[in-house]
Amino acid sequence: MVSASLIKQARRASGLSQLRLARQLGSTQPEVARWESGRVTPSIERLREIVAACGKELTVSLGEPDRSYDSDIRRTLALPPARRLAAALQVAEQTRVMRAGDGPPPAPLDVTGTLRALHDAGMQAVLVGEIAEVLHGSPLIPVRGEVTLVPRLGDRQQLTTALTSAGGQPAGEPAALPVDAPERWNLERYGVDVVLMPAPPGTRGFSDLRRDAGEIVVDEIPVTVASLLDLLRSAEASTAPSDRGRVPALRRTLELTPTDQDAARAA
Repeated sequence: MVSASLIKQARRASGLSQLRLARQLGSTQPEVARWESGRVTPSIERLREIVAACGKELTVSLGEPDRSYDSDIRRTLALPPARRLAAALQVAEQTRVMRAGDGPPPAPLDVTGTLRALHDAGMQAVLVGEIAEVLHGSPLIPVRGEVTLVPRLGDRQQLTTALTSAGGQPAGEPAALPVDAPERWNLERYGVDVVLMPAPPGTRGFSDLRRDAGEIVVDEIPVTVASLLDLLRSAEASTAPSDRGRVPALRRTLELTPTDQDAARAA
């Protein structure tokens, strides 16, 4: 499934539809769909051509395999999403208490309470960032307790109203920010920061991410979460060292996550 993920990632990053990519390659949309589903695996030479048609370059080299994340990923994938989040937050709490030393203990990280409050307020957004990665099974912890959301176009004001009703306070003056600038809110009641990010690196915002996003239920709260492939795409496009540092674990998590085809074969 590595070639399938690479093709889909390259196509989405370039903004091409399956039909447009097929036309550029002299192929057909059903054939592109078969590549992306993993039903057909193109040769390495054809894979280079496909990626090049997306304006990317496929680099191939030999190296020692990095399997350092494998045991953690498999252990995490065996848990339901809510327990993945709980385990990550438990480690985060321990780390925050250690850093506080003899000072007052930090407020507990209530990510679930934050998601519930925003859901009850009618949140229309896609979850990205560290919490989304943890829900998908990424082993990189501790998390900072930061909830990053990509709001639907035109719904940013509705989301800020929801944050206000949840006791949130903006870190800056939202009205003074450009429309496409990230906006940070502190929800002291939940010990969590919420970041509204109109367009994460390598994406075109809500409509782009929503196509492949899925619903993950956390303590009976349905949360729209960006796909693991799109989270990887964004991390690879970012210039932030913290984002780039998560790429190897995200890619390996993608490779180890069972697909629908895997489930069908197992059945």
